[in-house]
Amino acid sequence: MADQRIAKNGNGLKIMIVVMLAVIVALIAVIAFMSRSNNTPDPGRIITDNTPSSDAGATDAPGSTESSQTADNVTPIPPTEVPTAVPTAPAELKLVDYSGKVEHVFTHSLIAFPELAFATEALNNATNVEKVQSTYFVDCITVKEFKKILDALYKDGYMLVNINYVYEKDGSGVPRLKKTFKFPEGKKPLVFSFDDTCYYSNKMGRGMIDKLILIDGKVGTYTKHKDGTVVQGFDEEFVPIIDSFVEEHPDFSFEGAKGMICLTGFDGILGYRTQRVADGDGRTEADRQREIEAVKPVIAALKATGWYFASHSYKHGAMERYSRDNMYDCASKFNSEVIPLIGETKIYVYPYGSWKRSSDGKTCPPAQQVLNDFGFEYFCSVGANWYANTRADLGNVILQDRANLDGTAFVKFQSIFSTYDGTGTPRFPSINFSEFYDEARNISYDDAVAAYKEWRPF
Repeated sequence: MADQRIAKNGNGLKIMIVVMLAVIVALIAVIAFMSRSNNTPDPGRIITDNTPSSDAGATDAPGSTESSQTADNVTPIPPTEVPTAVPTAPAELKLVDYSGKVEHVFTHSLIAFPELAFATEALNNATNVEKVQSTYFVDCITVKEFKKILDALYKDGYMLVNINYVYEKDGSGVPRLKKTFKFPEGKKPLVFSFDDTCYYSNKMGRGMIDKLILIDGKVGTYTKHKDGTVVQGFDEEFVPIIDSFVEEHPDFSFEGAKGMICLTGFDGILGYRTQRVADGDGRTEADRQREIEAVKPVIAALKATGWYFASHSYKHGAMERYSRDNMYDCASKFNSEVIPLIGETKIYVYPYGSWKRSSDGKTCPPAQQVLNDFGFEYFCSVGANWYANTRADLGNVILQDRANLDGTAFVKFQSIFSTYDGTGTPRFPSINFSEFYDEARNISYDDAVAAYKEWRPF
């Protein structure tokens, strides 16, 4: 009997030990989970404080030619995983014949960090006129302003469309805007283009992101600040912001269309230094090839989710001053360095909206003919008022102006955006620049209007 009691007591002790171990393991798991939850960054923005190095400000994002040091709490970036599905508008939208205007608006890369673009020591001590003369004030808008504009466009019934859908060639092979095309009933087509999506080296650290990257298979952003802080996320640039907006509002995109990304090539594309190696630039051909391979999955992800590309020239020069030889050199470099990465495009966006006029109103200028010979058919300039037409004096190609959504429009073009050509016909009735204005520009709206008028009377 004693032996049996000892055996039972021994078994009981073993059971107690097992139970206690299980409880301890469970407690450890709970503590670890709570610790991870407390340290989880905002899903839209992942911020890491890195120890600044002696070359603070240099980009060492995945895929760059610098050594990459990704912190533990930064989401890993798959090098090749890309989305495969393009969102489509709800099936219940009825397609009808559309014969109205096709609006085209554009802006540049967004100001993701206004404190770096506008609140600098130099601008703090500047006059109001000097503040509105800043390139970032004139040409750019902030993330906050962009989101309000998107809401307004959606409220006004606009729907993103791929520019290639709205034009055709006639029986003689001359491109022209379609007189009618199928489009969802009650919606208005909108082409939205974005210039200089290259994240130039000389703009790094001044308020824009450094590059587009893939985060868990989605296109996101990467920025390394001068103090070593790394920011990755989906709330700093137009690509992930529109992607999220279309997910929430699928009837803002026709057949999955997003925006038109307009690229140069002289300083690479999308934040990757893919341009040819030049004497003294500190790169090798191996460096360049690594950047080329790194950008390819980003391009694939963009194209798979409805984004498409246009040429913004290779050099970003004012074409009005280009000779035929200048243009051929520019176009051939774009054709050899950028086209192999993004694929063919028939769309050309004039830098600064500058294009060569015909000398006699009939003959196509030689510089323009170079672009036509390279296969471009649809040309885009800059103009707040609506314009689009096939131009015989440019060699029978389409020319369309694009309304600029930038600092200039905010303080100067409200009436033009409100109605068509002063006729009173609603154009973008929900866009209210004075309400959308971001005070992070470091000057009040009223002061900005007055200063801009002093600088450029209107």
